[in-house]
Amino acid sequence: MTDQSTIKMRNPRRQDQPPIEVRAGYPTAYQLGTTQPQDFASSTSAIPAKQSIVTIPVSGTQRMCKVSVDGTRIFTINSSGTGSVVNSLTERVDKTFQVAVHPSPAEPYPTDLPSAPIVSPFARGGINHKYQRLYVPASFYNELRIPDWGGFFVAVVDINPNSGDYLKTVAWIDCGWLPEEISFSPDEETGVIANYNQGTVTIFKAADHSILAAEVDGFDDAGAGPGGPCARSVRCANVPGIGNRAFMTLSDSYPVPGCAVFDLDDPAFTRTNITDPAFGFIDGIAITPDQSRALLVDASNNSLHVVRIDGAAPSIERSIALPGGHAYFGAIATKGADDTCFIATGQPEPSANPFGTSLVQVNYETGAVTENPTNLPANTWELAIAAYGTPAVSHVVSCASSGFVAISPLTTQSAV
Repeated sequence: MTDQSTIKMRNPRRQDQPPIEVRAGYPTAYQLGTTQPQDFASSTSAIPAKQSIVTIPVSGTQRMCKVSVDGTRIFTINSSGTGSVVNSLTERVDKTFQVAVHPSPAEPYPTDLPSAPIVSPFARGGINHKYQRLYVPASFYNELRIPDWGGFFVAVVDINPNSGDYLKTVAWIDCGWLPEEISFSPDEETGVIANYNQGTVTIFKAADHSILAAEVDGFDDAGAGPGGPCARSVRCANVPGIGNRAFMTLSDSYPVPGCAVFDLDDPAFTRTNITDPAFGFIDGIAITPDQSRALLVDASNNSLHVVRIDGAAPSIERSIALPGGHAYFGAIATKGADDTCFIATGQPEPSANPFGTSLVQVNYETGAVTENPTNLPANTWELAIAAYGTPAVSHVVSCASSGFVAISPLTTQSAV
């Protein structure tokens, strides 16, 4: 009989990393790939492929879902600032932690709110694999959008399991109104915070969190006050022939919706914009693995806009219709180098079990759209792609505001 107990093993090529649990009798070869910045997770790990979808209950309304570079740990944060560390092998929550309150957030901030930080209602945060830190958008704020309530910041949590500060908040970054998402340059040295309620970015050094630019407008006069087009998602890329850029989505009415593009190689962080009359509520973005295209999720038009970003000027290559009747929350990730991305609608598929969120697979080269019967939890908010098993099988790793983490193997697809 095969021994199905768990043992601890080290990656023979990365002795500096802590051991992970593997089941005896399964392949033990570590096949760690490079991280795609927009997808969070590595290409493979020693964890066996899942045979079917796994749903793991986690406490609270989940807002963030980040995967460690080797795929072994999934970090989630709920709307009360409580974090969970999910073990991808054992499929359980190993640890929980609390994001610490900023000791002196920038004024103004309310004095009569709960002491714990309240994570932004639409936050996705960020992860830096180089420095092994988790970035949590937080504030002394509730989910009602009251512009007079401030004290916004991003809390920095140490996620290095070998550190004495593991799962502790080690720094705070003051930023603009209502931070949403944090992305990093490909070398992971420069961080960019998208500030929702102002349409601005805050740019900082990842090494020490020092501010490089407190506020850079995503459109003219964006930083004058809250309101107007809102910043939702941000991704960084080193665009061939162009250089390091940050792409932040802007969501509201024409002519501003689309993308604000910031030049990270320019000390002034100069900006250009990608807009089009066809754009609606742009709430999600991914950069293709070759960093030649930006993929924009248009929630109000049920479409995916494919934008070439490696030419003299950005150009819309195609707009791809997504299945109608769904509500798209902007959760999107690319899969390897096969011209494919996955988008979670955030709402149950009309014809499916009420538990299941529709997951749409799009080939952005051909425009082909298929729908995966993954039965993801309702209100799936964020997703990543990781590969487990030998040979590697791609999985969707996701979190849902309904209180679940899900790991789903991508083994079957059906045409829409």
